[in-house]
Amino acid sequence: MSTDVRFLDSPLGWPLQHWDVDPQSGLLPGRHESLLRQRPEKYSEMVQGVTSFGIYLIDRSGVIRSWNRGAENITGYSRDDVVGESFQTLFVDEDVRAGVPRRTLEFARANRHARDEQRRGRAGGAHFTAQTTLDALRADSGELLGFVEVFQDITEAKQREERLYQRATRDPLTGVANRGHFSEMGTLEIERARRFAEPLSLLLMDIDHFKRVNDTHGHETGDRVIQRLAATCASHLRRIDLVARLGGEEFAVLLPRANKEPATEMAQRLRRLIAEQRVAIDGGREIAFTVSIGLASLRPTTRDLAELLRNADAALYKAKREGRNRVEVWFE
Repeated sequence: MSTDVRFLDSPLGWPLQHWDVDPQSGLLPGRHESLLRQRPEKYSEMVQGVTSFGIYLIDRSGVIRSWNRGAENITGYSRDDVVGESFQTLFVDEDVRAGVPRRTLEFARANRHARDEQRRGRAGGAHFTAQTTLDALRADSGELLGFVEVFQDITEAKQREERLYQRATRDPLTGVANRGHFSEMGTLEIERARRFAEPLSLLLMDIDHFKRVNDTHGHETGDRVIQRLAATCASHLRRIDLVARLGGEEFAVLLPRANKEPATEMAQRLRRLIAEQRVAIDGGREIAFTVSIGLASLRPTTRDLAELLRNADAALYKAKREGRNRVEVWFE
């Protein structure tokens, strides 16, 4: 808990330590339940001048009863816009239809406290990501009196977090997973497959005669070929599959819950789809390209991801040796 004694710009000018600020979630109104129960109008007055956090009261029927300056700053809604309106007014339409406001109040009613990250609406139709803390207020008898919520806009923080995640896990040229992320997820998927006795397969693919593409048409065309391959794979795989660029023109595809037969069908389908792709070059011309694919499925004796990759690489080498633009399965 913070012991910072900087002053808030509230009418009462109380030091920040009186607010029991949590560095993770900001203000925790549950710590002021006595004041909220006995004099909610005084609490509303006390927090009116706070500008960094939205703080407001909701009655037990879900109607907004107060609205501070921070809530106005964050949402663009004035007090007149929201006081007397339903709690669900603050949510985007999609989440209202999905019942998020109702479930949020129900959870707080049952557990006295609900903390979440939610999409909230702004005046004008935009939305933002809010970190919310909702506390139920009850009389000594246990009767529900209403709720108080504190929220803050964490949109920029979430965007920074997403950019850092993408930079750490994605190949910058293609947008698919990079080698490090593939290794991490592949290891986890192998552990999961063994735990639940489920199949798992891996495809290793390489663009045929890629050096010739670069030497003849230039590295920019080679990059476009790599990007087209990645996009074709990503758009024709299941949501649980993972495609990654391991380096250069080499790609891997992890196929959870797929044994040799469906994995072979998927590999052949990708090979045919890729062979149908065309990449534009100078003069309005187009070039085609193909891939060779090696497939290996998880076996009881497979030690780890590195061994599974070695097995798939052996099958890939055979596919190239046998003429390219083909799929070979390890250990047939």
